[in-house]
Amino acid sequence: MKKYIKCDCSGYMKPSNVEIMHGLFSEGYKCEKCGEVEFNGEQMRKALRKKEEAIKMVVTRRLGMVGGSLILRIPKHVESEMKFKDGEEVRVIVEKNKMIIEPV
Repeated sequence: MKKYIKCDCSGYMKPSNVEIMHGLFSEGYKCEKCGEVEFNGEQMRKALRKKEEAIKMVVTRRLGMVGGSLILRIPKHVESEMKFKDGEEVRVIVEKNKMIIEPV
């Protein structure tokens, strides 16, 4: 692996552990100056495999309204997989136009 790559911002990208998904890291290059991230072909394939292994299921849901609140209904198979219970608290993390829901 190269020691560094010249970045468009004129900084240098050095080998780094890059977060590809919340809590999931893979090898890549990160610019010390602007924070831009890049992968070579092999690194990209490894990162995609890691991400695919981490994602167990993807579901599409329609949002609804109850009173003045927007709601998201969770399908039974997701409830079972996550072991969610009625009345249980969850943590909602919003980052870079994504919402992550996890048990507390």
